[in-house]
Amino acid sequence: MANELLQPKLLTEAVKGLHWRNSVELLKLLKDNEDFSICYNSGQGQPHKIDVEKLVKMLPKHLIAVLMGPDKDGKFQYVLCGIRLLQTLCDITSRHSKLEQVLLDDVKLLGEMIHLVFFVMLILSHDRKENCGSDKESLIEATLVASCLHLFHGFISPFSQDIVQVLLAERRVDMFIESAFGAVHNIVRSLTKKLMYRPTDVPERSGPSSVGEVNFHCQQDEAALQFLHSLCQQKLFRDRLASNKELCGNGGVLMLAQSILSLDITPAFVGATIMIASISRMKAKVLSILQLVFEAESVSFLDKVADAGNLHLAEAIVSEVLKLLTLGLSKASKATASPDYPMGFVLLNALRLTDVLTDDSNFRPFFMDHFSKVLSAVFCLCHGEFLSMLCSSDLPSREDDANVDYDLFTSAGWGLSVFSSIGQQSTPQFKLSLQHNLSMASYAHQRTSLFVKVIANLHCFIPNICQEQDRNRFIQNFMSGLRNDPSSILVTMLPCSTYTPVAQRGTGVCRNLCSLLRHAESLIPSSLIEEDFLIFRVFCDQLKPLILSEFEESQVQDVQGTGGNLSGKQERKEPLNLNNGEASESSDIRIEGTMTKQGVNELKESDADTSNLETSGSDTSSNRGKGLLDRVEDAELVQTMSKLFKGSGSGEVKEDEKAEAFLVFEKQRKRRKRSIMNDDQMGMIEKALAEESDMQRNSAWIQLWADRLSQTGSEVITSSQLKNWLNNRRAKLARTNKQTGPVRDNNSSGDLPESPGDENTWQQKPTTPFIDQTGSINPKTGENLMRSSEEGIKQGQHVRLMDERGDEIGKGLVVRTDGEWYGLSLETRQVCVVEVMELSGSYDWSKKLIPYGSDDVGRTFGEATSRFGVMRVAWDVNSLQFDQ
Repeated sequence: MANELLQPKLLTEAVKGLHWRNSVELLKLLKDNEDFSICYNSGQGQPHKIDVEKLVKMLPKHLIAVLMGPDKDGKFQYVLCGIRLLQTLCDITSRHSKLEQVLLDDVKLLGEMIHLVFFVMLILSHDRKENCGSDKESLIEATLVASCLHLFHGFISPFSQDIVQVLLAERRVDMFIESAFGAVHNIVRSLTKKLMYRPTDVPERSGPSSVGEVNFHCQQDEAALQFLHSLCQQKLFRDRLASNKELCGNGGVLMLAQSILSLDITPAFVGATIMIASISRMKAKVLSILQLVFEAESVSFLDKVADAGNLHLAEAIVSEVLKLLTLGLSKASKATASPDYPMGFVLLNALRLTDVLTDDSNFRPFFMDHFSKVLSAVFCLCHGEFLSMLCSSDLPSREDDANVDYDLFTSAGWGLSVFSSIGQQSTPQFKLSLQHNLSMASYAHQRTSLFVKVIANLHCFIPNICQEQDRNRFIQNFMSGLRNDPSSILVTMLPCSTYTPVAQRGTGVCRNLCSLLRHAESLIPSSLIEEDFLIFRVFCDQLKPLILSEFEESQVQDVQGTGGNLSGKQERKEPLNLNNGEASESSDIRIEGTMTKQGVNELKESDADTSNLETSGSDTSSNRGKGLLDRVEDAELVQTMSKLFKGSGSGEVKEDEKAEAFLVFEKQRKRRKRSIMNDDQMGMIEKALAEESDMQRNSAWIQLWADRLSQTGSEVITSSQLKNWLNNRRAKLARTNKQTGPVRDNNSSGDLPESPGDENTWQQKPTTPFIDQTGSINPKTGENLMRSSEEGIKQGQHVRLMDERGDEIGKGLVVRTDGEWYGLSLETRQVCVVEVMELSGSYDWSKKLIPYGSDDVGRTFGEATSRFGVMRVAWDVNSLQFDQ
């Protein structure tokens, strides 16, 4: 029997005779023989019996030998059969202990299977366009690439972090990385060719099932790209990738991204919903890959590209990103995608990548010149459309992402069937598993916060770092965009009726700025860092006098009287000429840097103590949960910025002092950006620690939770960051226990100065107690409404709103607990701001008066909704009850 298996011809017959049997059938054949062998029919009428152990140990080397042999028809088909058989054998290892011992515990065999995948990628990564014989052959190649990559899950681990550890231990890992990206690029290029032809253009090549075959090819490409994306989500892998000269310096990653982002559907495929969604998800994933590689910590990806003289490739990517942003913002307030076929986070990932690119000096000017006009068109939307797009927690539609649940056995079988005489009647559809199960509010808040961050990046000017010609460039281009027809800037999917008429454009833009500024307040610090909000606030203050000078003053008077005055002061009436250097120097509203004298004075007036930097936009005090060092640095920042801008109008401050001040600001901004865990994420990890207290000892758990946490916030959390956070948390607990005795474990994570979540306030007491020590009793139920003064009320708390009689009015979410809210001191009056999600009963609450009503916030529930886009009201703390 052993001699039989040494003959390649018999081994080939075994592959052809067994690959079509699924795991259930193969396991039954294996159990029918007690001597660890399988009987099969070779197709020639004579049954054969083979030793499974020898089959398994010979198969990887055998397939490599076939690949190294002379080119001949059917070679890739046969290798795909072998890969399919290997996957089926891996599937049944959990139900057959001896097979598991042979297949998965043999280190030498493991290495041979890794080399098999490496070699397939190497062969298929070569530029084989001229050798591609037919559409069917390119379909087999696409299936082979996806199947080989996903075979790693079969014989290594279902978790990408485990696969990365094994790959990085391989001597030829760099060759694999290059060839894997190259192979995926080749199958994407062959897909591009297929999408360029109509199904009836070349009948002899395409055949009647052309649409089905192209759809299947698209699914294979998505599955292959998804595997690469899962590897790039691991820090060690993307650091290795970023240092690869071929892929980064010579532009391999950028060329793959450009091919995917330029994929387009011809009219013949417009009705192919599954295909359209698959291509869209591919674009979302490649945008995420770019963002991850651009932000690699070990090396500057963009610097390597620039050093190699390949910035033109990056510029091509930037142009594609701009197209996606324009299209995404045009569709943002319209329902577009079917929930059955998620289109991926295209807009969200495009904004994330734009956030990175607008921080880079190579690409910032491009976005200043082009994206600024798109932004101005968005602000020209009518108020209702604008609120729906950017100032609401309940959007009319949102993006959803999904991962394909890749079935190697089924995919390989369908790919092989296109060469059979019987053929396949219908294309198998991948099962889709939701990758980011974001709530509507979480998605909306991330989208808005990224929108604001991009504006802050473009408006920020730092002397000695930014180029002098970029001073005022963004705001000039923004104003230029306001003069244009917005429907000619955004994709014409929005009818002209959705834009503010030209006669009211000044009023409309100012009103939208006010609404976004107010909404951005509630996103601090869970989704938006305070420094980005601060810069955006100054942008709004500087833009308004320009709008006053550009449009008729009468257009904005109604905004002045309804809370629309961004600074609360009387603005200049004379026109401002940004191109006139002398005029700019003498103006109090001089547009320079990230701040102005006017902007800092406004901040100073809103705080009695200038050392406590707390903008009126924050929902929680910026000092809450900080150590002494944080507060000292805040005071230093305000004093430095105040010193700078007190002389900005008269030239009293020297250029080197300005540069020093801005460097302090930039240092503070970068330090704050380490705070990437929001309250929801802190809550998730605390609950996980209650069940797995020694999580930091288990690298797999850390990676798993890093991936989960990254899906619920606007930043990607790496396993090393999470591990650092866990260690700091543990160290703090030890120090606290030593000094004051044991404390509650779940109340110690909010103020770790070195943790990624040091800016958050998860489960902390408020700085000022909101409730009496005795609490308040519900007259109907006898319940203590706020339970105890120790717990207090926190941002993000779900509550029930009670009236003066103790009847429940509705349910809501606490969005602000301290500071001032339209002249109302929340701490002094023991009031918090609640976003009402649901009102009780069938009564028309829209006309009911609300507590603490005013012209600014509205006097009824209905008016409050029209002011903010959501039902946001001030409510007595003692009239709130925890919602269980």
